[in-house]
Amino acid sequence: MKFNLILFFLVILWSCKSPEVRKPVSGSNTVDFMEASIARHKKLNKLETNLFQKIIKNDTIHHYKKSNKGFWYSIDKQIDTTSAYPKYGDEVVINYEIRSIRNDVIYKQEELGTRGEKDPKDRLYKVDGEDFIQGLQEGIKLMKLGETATFLFPSDKVFGATGFQNRINPNQPLIIEVFLKEIKYKQNNN
Repeated sequence: MKFNLILFFLVILWSCKSPEVRKPVSGSNTVDFMEASIARHKKLNKLETNLFQKIIKNDTIHHYKKSNKGFWYSIDKQIDTTSAYPKYGDEVVINYEIRSIRNDVIYKQEELGTRGEKDPKDRLYKVDGEDFIQGLQEGIKLMKLGETATFLFPSDKVFGATGFQNRINPNQPLIIEVFLKEIKYKQNNN
C-alpha cells in the first residue's frame, strides 16, 4: 500500500511540472506563399492582357473598350433606344455563348438556357441577385435592351483557378457573346 501511495505522489509531482515553452511558428512560409501567389497572378494577368491585345488588334469587325472592371467589351449590335441599363434587382433575359480565345465554342446558347423558359436559349438572371459568372454580372450592366455584346474576360472574371465541368480549364480566359433580349425593371428603378 505504501508503494502505491508513493507512486501516486510521484505521478502527481511529475505531472505538475510546468509546461515547456514553445517557440512561435514563423510566418515566413505564409508570406512566401502569398508573394509567390501574387507573382503568379501578375504573370497570368500580363499573359492574358497580351492575348486580348492581339485579339483586339486582329479583329477588324469589333471596336473594343476596356471596362473599369478589368475586361474588354464591344457592343456589336447597338439599338438606338431610350431604355435604361439594367440595375440591381432588375430581371433580364439573355442568350449567351461561351468560347475559347481561339474562338472555339465551349458552351452553345442552347446548353446555357434556363429550363422552363419559352425559348431554350433564354437565361433568366436577376441582376446582382444570384450567383452567376462574375464578369457577366458586371458586363450585363453595360448593355441596353436589344444589344449584342462581345466580352473578353480574363480568367479571374470567369471561372478562375478552378475551371468548370472539365470543359473550361483552370485559369482560362474566355470570350462570351451576349444578347440582351428582355429587361424586367424593378419598379423603384425607373
